[in-house]
Amino acid sequence: MQRDYDCIVVGGGPAGLHFAREIVSDSEFSVAVLERNDDLRDNDKSTGGTFPEVIDRYDISHEVVMGENDTITFEGPTERSRLDIGGYVLDFPALLAFLGSDAKSCGADVYTGTTVTEPIIENGAMRGVRYRDSDGGGELRGKITVDASGPSAVISSDLGHFDTETARRGIGLEYEIEGEYETNDTMLFKFDHTIAPGGYAWTFPAGKDAFKAGVCWVDDFHAARENGNSIHDYVERWVRDDPRWNVGEIRAKHAGEGVWNNSINQRATDGFVAIGDAASSINPLFGEGIRPGLASAEMAATVVRTALATDDVSEGRLREYERRWNEKRGQRWRLQRLLSDLLYDFSESQQDSFVKRVGRLSTTKAERLRRYDLGLFELVKLYPFRVKDVAKAPKLVRQL
Repeated sequence: MQRDYDCIVVGGGPAGLHFAREIVSDSEFSVAVLERNDDLRDNDKSTGGTFPEVIDRYDISHEVVMGENDTITFEGPTERSRLDIGGYVLDFPALLAFLGSDAKSCGADVYTGTTVTEPIIENGAMRGVRYRDSDGGGELRGKITVDASGPSAVISSDLGHFDTETARRGIGLEYEIEGEYETNDTMLFKFDHTIAPGGYAWTFPAGKDAFKAGVCWVDDFHAARENGNSIHDYVERWVRDDPRWNVGEIRAKHAGEGVWNNSINQRATDGFVAIGDAASSINPLFGEGIRPGLASAEMAATVVRTALATDDVSEGRLREYERRWNEKRGQRWRLQRLLSDLLYDFSESQQDSFVKRVGRLSTTKAERLRRYDLGLFELVKLYPFRVKDVAKAPKLVRQL
């Protein structure tokens, strides 16, 4: 098959699907979304934990909400703090199905079971992609190609815009469980190297008598504490040993990887933009991906609509999206990348101290932490520096 579109989106995750619905719901421009899985719901790699503005700002149906929480709880090895921050836990496959259905109903074409094999570049500009599917394959040409392929960054990395080889990497594994769950009013984050070496564990409410429980870690910091156990071993222990829940049935397991830097990447060139995790939009401090992914899609769609309307899809026009991202998030997230490198390398006593300091935040500052909007000196106050941290300074400074 060979067809022409205004926009070709590589990847049917939240960012790619939301970008598509943003374009087709507010214009006559044509959009194709290419997803390598046979079903959009198969791309099940997220915990689904997020905040109310995702539902409200991005017009997401409440039908995809599994659970709600009134608070967020941080725990260290021995300390515990709770903040009055509400949130939602989404059924991630249902979210993808909703976004895909909405995009299609507005006029987007969504092709599943379709793997992009290479970009089409002519005279230095992106002109579309070649793909492989059950019928053999073909090419789609477009005025603008959008990389929304997630951590694989299939086009962004090839273009040298996002160096996935030097980026931070991590993995996570989560169980979706039916059973008794005492902490169903809170999102719980546990910083304890005996449970999640070099990362954290979590439990989220997921509806009546149901919850999600998982473990994730940053590879570099996990390696310093690795003892031969797999991430499956750690999740099994987390699920089995805590007395606050009892497992009746494990109804699903999902795993995923994260690849991120400080998000200061090139996000656009002639005929091309990158959004979501394909441009490292994941927040480096706590690893949240849905909310910033949707934000990057919205920013990009705003710029792309103008570019198409003025028939100017040049790098100069499209990098307005990149400038907006860096102004709103990129520079602040550079700092949060640095501080996250400290957090996941904390000693046990530092983990407890961090949890205590978070618990002392005022309501206003807790809300700013939720928005990742705390300034340098406010963030520094959260971090229990020790003399040994001085040795890390040269490496950390190079990230600024």
